[in-house]
Amino acid sequence: MSRPFRIGLYLLLDRRLIGGRGCAALLRSLLGAGARWFQYRDKTGTDGEAAAELARLGPICREAGARLIVNDRPRLAVPPYVDGVHLGASDTPIAEARRIIGPGKIIGRSARTAAEAVRAREEGADYVGAGALRPTGTKGDAAVIGVDGVRGICRAAAIPVIAIGGITLADVGAVLDAGASGIAVASAVILAPDPEGAARGFIAAIARFDEERRLGGG
Repeated sequence: MSRPFRIGLYLLLDRRLIGGRGCAALLRSLLGAGARWFQYRDKTGTDGEAAAELARLGPICREAGARLIVNDRPRLAVPPYVDGVHLGASDTPIAEARRIIGPGKIIGRSARTAAEAVRAREEGADYVGAGALRPTGTKGDAAVIGVDGVRGICRAAAIPVIAIGGITLADVGAVLDAGASGIAVASAVILAPDPEGAARGFIAAIARFDEERRLGGG
């Protein structure tokens, strides 16, 4: 992941949002919709609980050719069925995470400014999570940077940028036009009456943007 390319829909499997539903069954339905990038996030469970869930989800992703990233906990990204770790701006340093997970796995880093994005790239991040686009219920303390903030990060990063934070279907065109390689979504899919249908809607919107850009010569 040395240069920007289309990542598309990047789904956050947030344990708090999923609640009592089976995470594996939800994952299978989202894979059926065409999603291929997932991040498992559990802010309250123990390492053991999160590791057990990853052991269920990882092989499902592998079978489908999908990527599975774990939030915040690099030691849980060591098993072969986990593809990498996403680190918050104040989480484990990238160099330490790389030492833990090894050279072949993905490291993402959250960034709120262009300077943070450049620093993440220089420290070895493979992609940047830029946001929050707008206020979000999954991370109430996140700084809001809007589309202009995402655009500034995309111009500076020189690695893939995934926009995150309160993103809805109506935001897809603006965020991709700002230069984002992917769109991270949690509530808009996980809490939808039909999560699979909601995921299909985002994937279709991304495909329409790409097709319109291709036909327009952009």
